[in-house]
Amino acid sequence: EAIARELMEETGYNFSDYEYLGKISPNPSTNSNLLHMFLAKGGRKVAAQSLDENEEIEVILLDMDELKQLLRENKIVQAMHVSCILYALEKLGELKY
Repeated sequence: EAIARELMEETGYNFSDYEYLGKISPNPSTNSNLLHMFLAKGGRKVAAQSLDENEEIEVILLDMDELKQLLRENKIVQAMHVSCILYALEKLGELKY
């Protein structure tokens, strides 16, 4: 429920399915927190964003090829974002080894 609520508030999208992808440790040398990753599928724009005063979030729609190209060109550099994207691509059968 928290995932659905946060995605709705921050993106304005409602999703029909959520799949747990696993967890990673963003910075184990200094913190004990874990990042839990989910793949949200079946998204539909149903509302405007409802951001908190200090939030700045831009929703950018990409197709699969555009997303993979951004990764290849090293244009997504935040490590937790890259990790989540790679786990999602693996789950969707989009990674080739």
